[in-house]
Amino acid sequence: MTAGTEAAGPLAGLRVVEVAVGTSELGLGLAGGVPGRLLADLGADVVRVVGQASPEIDAEVPWGEAWHRDKRIVRTDDAEAVRTLLAEADAALVYGPEWLVEGRGLGHLGLRAANPGLVYARCRPSRTSTGTVEDYGLLVEARSGFCAQLAGHRPGPIFVDVRAPGIGTATLLTASVLALLRRRVTTGVGGWAETSLYDGMLATLGCMIGRSERARPEIESYWELGSTFPNFLYRCADGELIQVWFGGKGMYAKLIEVLGDEPSVEGYYTDQATGKLQDRAQRWRAPFALQPRDVWIERLRGAGIACEPVLGPGEALRDPHLAEIGLAVARDHDGRSDVMLGSPIAVGPLPGSEAWTRESPEIPATTGRATPETTPEDSTEGAAAAIGADTTGAADATSTGTGTGTGTGGNAAPLRGVRVVDFSAFVAGPLAAQVLADLGAEVIKVEPPEGEAMRAAAYAVAACQRGKRSIAIDITAPEARPVVERLIRQADVVLHNFRVGVAERLGIGAADVARLNPRAVYCHASAFGPTGPRARQPGNDALMQAVTGLEQAIGGDGNEPIAATWIPIDVTGGWVAADGILAGLYAQAVSGEGQQVATSLLGAGMLLQSGSFLRDGALVAGPALDQAQTGYGPGYRLYQAGDGDWFALVLPDENSWTRLRALLAGGEPPAAGGRLATYAPLRGGAHDAAAREAETLLEKAFAGDTAAAWVARLRAEGLLAEVVRPLSRDEFRRGVLDDPLNRQLGRVAAYEVAEWGHFEQIGPLPRLGQPPPDGPTLALPGIGEHSVAVLSDLGFPTEDVDALLAAKIVRQL
Repeated sequence: MTAGTEAAGPLAGLRVVEVAVGTSELGLGLAGGVPGRLLADLGADVVRVVGQASPEIDAEVPWGEAWHRDKRIVRTDDAEAVRTLLAEADAALVYGPEWLVEGRGLGHLGLRAANPGLVYARCRPSRTSTGTVEDYGLLVEARSGFCAQLAGHRPGPIFVDVRAPGIGTATLLTASVLALLRRRVTTGVGGWAETSLYDGMLATLGCMIGRSERARPEIESYWELGSTFPNFLYRCADGELIQVWFGGKGMYAKLIEVLGDEPSVEGYYTDQATGKLQDRAQRWRAPFALQPRDVWIERLRGAGIACEPVLGPGEALRDPHLAEIGLAVARDHDGRSDVMLGSPIAVGPLPGSEAWTRESPEIPATTGRATPETTPEDSTEGAAAAIGADTTGAADATSTGTGTGTGTGGNAAPLRGVRVVDFSAFVAGPLAAQVLADLGAEVIKVEPPEGEAMRAAAYAVAACQRGKRSIAIDITAPEARPVVERLIRQADVVLHNFRVGVAERLGIGAADVARLNPRAVYCHASAFGPTGPRARQPGNDALMQAVTGLEQAIGGDGNEPIAATWIPIDVTGGWVAADGILAGLYAQAVSGEGQQVATSLLGAGMLLQSGSFLRDGALVAGPALDQAQTGYGPGYRLYQAGDGDWFALVLPDENSWTRLRALLAGGEPPAAGGRLATYAPLRGGAHDAAAREAETLLEKAFAGDTAAAWVARLRAEGLLAEVVRPLSRDEFRRGVLDDPLNRQLGRVAAYEVAEWGHFEQIGPLPRLGQPPPDGPTLALPGIGEHSVAVLSDLGFPTEDVDALLAAKIVRQL
């Protein structure tokens, strides 16, 4: 498929209205534009409704040009005109403060009488037991303590530019809309969903937040203290940076050999546990400094070692691979040529169905049969998939209890009756399946008898396997083939994240699934996409943080890059894959035909930077983090007060700027001209010099009192400010898990695990109306815990099951 091809898409014919009332492009970030963008990419007709006047802080923020590229923009302050649009819509995405949304009759209750089939998804201001926070990602991060969860280039909390609230909320909203649209096909009734920037932030932190009663110290310490896993990031002789990863089978020994280091006697995992790996990581700096980056990339890839260049946000759009697979698309803009991120989700018919195409990553036709053994290197991700992948504590997570969640809803869980067969491993694939389980699907996890590779990392099992049943089976054994085929025949969804070509060798590729079950939704969550020159290369979170620009964005201007340790791109990849599967399930329900879904870690990582684009070959990136890692400029950043504590300040318009000037002047009306006369909230624009001067002046002013005192004064003037909670990793997780409102809203799941005792984690986050009576099961499956039960459900007689167990082809816990 060629970029630029016009096509209908699985959501063709659907009308989506995106209402942004009193919101900021900068404040909502990805949450405010990406859901509608994804739905438009999938074929929906999307209308974006905004007011006649835009927040002044957004004036020089170009991100919306990319996020709203295929939407029709309507500017109106007439609530009746908006209600008219919503009365004819299939789905609504609604943003803004309560008094504006509800006050204008734009809430769900005010709309459903006129349009009972409307699927309504609301992004509300963030609420916890500490109060309500306005829709600015920085304020949410400050209030929660997120700003203190990553070590920066200076002491104290930093502006953590991972865009966690925005991307999490965007994928949550998209999943909610698609799930409710699918349910509407069978019920004829619309539905209601809500989320917030705080929920979205939690959606990205599943691997980071957990607490057990009695897990082994090496397991519990990850949730309490964080990761100590080194980041293999090196500066080369030409000054350029390279990110290295060797989680695949044999890569560790190969890297040692290429670098001329002494061989490892005990191997990768023992070296990690004893600290030898950290020592090696330090001394490898010397050899990398001897050759340019291009030389190292050629040598390492030639030896089978995964590596990526460290790029800035948006720079990867120049890579021909992205254009070939539809991740970089061309658009004309006022006579100029733009290159923007294409859709990270492709949905089309299974091979053999009547094909339609769309502008998205290409889905190839595939054939194959099962033959070889699979290894960690066969997967999209690998045994040390995360930068923070502490794999020394095995996940002895046999569940002993079940429960029902309070996070999903409607009259019934939207995926009730849907069966998912999950062949995936590591993080992105399993998380996608867990999202489907949270929405009510029955998920069968298929893993080898020894357990999937990521079982060695307890945090990933906890974050990605909840609500599933596990069958442990060697799918490469000929005797297992009848089981695999029956699993596929009885599935509604088949999911894997093997490297390109592996599923075909195993006999679970798209053509195999189409032959066995032509109505199935088949999803491949790959690393670099299913086709193109880089399709067969391995990838993981660390590599994607490098090539998509995330590491550089977090590091700040002129600094060394910093990698987020809670694998945000792997997690984003899981949510994006879930969104793709839900779009496939909708198309399946409408057409009765099987669907093929393709997503990638590369696409997910680029989605985080999707506001950046190329214009006539030059990069348009928008606001960027400063060297001190405080923020984007005087009107959107962190300030340190005189007591050493920090607070976040947002100045969204000239009126707030004037009130701040008056406050600093002792309450006197500010004089015309003079210092701080120009409203310049962000660096890098037409008033860059004024913005930088303002930052210096405000830093000096705020040093005169405590952070708490300044926030109190600022709020008294109606200004947006939050004290940054300086929480340790342990305090941060407790702040999430112990918050009573979080527990009430289902943001926290609690249940029993055999080896861990009482366990708590972030719970199912989609909130779709009232909690269903058939909500998700809260339990973690042990390796093969449900093998016999699954085989029995598939119709295998007892003697066949016993034979598989005796041959050790199947394992029952």
